[in-house]
Amino acid sequence: MTRTAGRGGGLRTWVDVTLAVVLVALCSQLVLPAIRAARRRDALQPVAHEAHALYAAFQQYHERNGEFPDIDGTPPFNPDTLEPLRRRGYYDGKLDDFLVAGRIDAYDAPDDRGRNREFWVELTLASDPDVRVLIAASDDAPLSRGIWTDGVFIVRAGRTEPL
Repeated sequence: MTRTAGRGGGLRTWVDVTLAVVLVALCSQLVLPAIRAARRRDALQPVAHEAHALYAAFQQYHERNGEFPDIDGTPPFNPDTLEPLRRRGYYDGKLDDFLVAGRIDAYDAPDDRGRNREFWVELTLASDPDVRVLIAASDDAPLSRGIWTDGVFIVRAGRTEPL
């Protein structure tokens, strides 16, 4: 009788261990993606802060000058240095520290709503080149697909969401 009880107990232990392993595997399938997403959000916090500061700089420039800066304007906007936003004190941040090659990918101040009444900036993150950032008040940004976009957005796998 002791022998039978021992064998039954061994089977029960094996089932318990198998069940525990299965539960851990299932939990890891749910928890690991959530942990990765949280880490990604944490890594984006400084980028989000800088991107919002740059958006605010464009808005302040527009408020004081009646238009957004333009590459062909006076003074001309330089997407590599963000001048005249820096020189005039609108933006003093370090967004370029987070970008591929330390610079923005593309900028425009389209005139379809009137001279420099809108703008868009597209950026690629150095830490994750699959992630793009769109800073805009425009319906002409390539990443916005013709939809009016106002603010700071992240574009990943074709999905655009506020940052």
